[in-house]
Amino acid sequence: MASLIGHRGARLLSPENTLASLRAAAACGAGWAEVDVRLSSDGVLVLMHDPTVDRTTDSSGKVEDLSLDELRALSAGGEPVATLEEAVVLTGELGIGIVVEMKEVGLEALVSEALQDRLAMVTSFYHSSLWEIKELGRFKTGIIISSLPLDPVALALDVRADAIFPRLVNANLFKRAHHAGLEVYPWTINDAGEAAWMLKLGADGLVTDDPCRLREVLDRPIEDTSQENCAYYPCHLPGQDCTHCFCPLYPCRDPELGRYVRTKRGKRFWSCKDCDLVHLPEVARYLDKNPSATTAELKMQASRR
Repeated sequence: MASLIGHRGARLLSPENTLASLRAAAACGAGWAEVDVRLSSDGVLVLMHDPTVDRTTDSSGKVEDLSLDELRALSAGGEPVATLEEAVVLTGELGIGIVVEMKEVGLEALVSEALQDRLAMVTSFYHSSLWEIKELGRFKTGIIISSLPLDPVALALDVRADAIFPRLVNANLFKRAHHAGLEVYPWTINDAGEAAWMLKLGADGLVTDDPCRLREVLDRPIEDTSQENCAYYPCHLPGQDCTHCFCPLYPCRDPELGRYVRTKRGKRFWSCKDCDLVHLPEVARYLDKNPSATTAELKMQASRR
């Protein structure tokens, strides 16, 4: 079953990055809670997303300029500013894992020390930091990407990461990541319909501001795509359920395979609903062995039928 990860605890239900938000995530049935960490002026890891306290507390100033005692005196939506140590202890008591996003470079040793022997994953936009933390502990790590770079899988493998946390996705990302042994956790998914779509594409988990809203989606039975229930059978390889119902090449923009259409509201998007290229047995087989194949390669395979 896919994992449910509360974003900044459960930021739509309780003040973000507080112990209360971690309790809210657990109460919703999230298996993990994600927090952001920064360093106080006296060298303590605290839960804070922004470089300043302006947005989330009743005061102002840079986190790096404030001591732990000064941060403790602030109100974060009625909750005290928490330390990573407190968050680690609480998630352990709640029986959930903790995902720690390092918001700064140079936190690797402190984060590693705080997470020893805990159910934890470390993420960051600073991918080189993930390489360093792999040297310090046996933690799963994940690169965070907000765009869709040319080869996100290569980026993850370069730093020995275990997962990709993307803001933007396509079917090809899931296919190639899983082929390389990587997990994919899209963020930030708050809509039930979008969540269902991500799960069909192959998401290993979802990062959400509202774990309660998505819990029901993740609890639904997995759609049966066995041979008896798949409209595209016999594209399957022997013993294989349908893995190509969501084309990993979308949007290929190949005029022989699809076209641009407009919705009633005028939005322009690529439609390939009449294309069955990846459902042809020979093409499905080739795509399984060559997940980076182009449309030209797949059309060549189809022409050899």
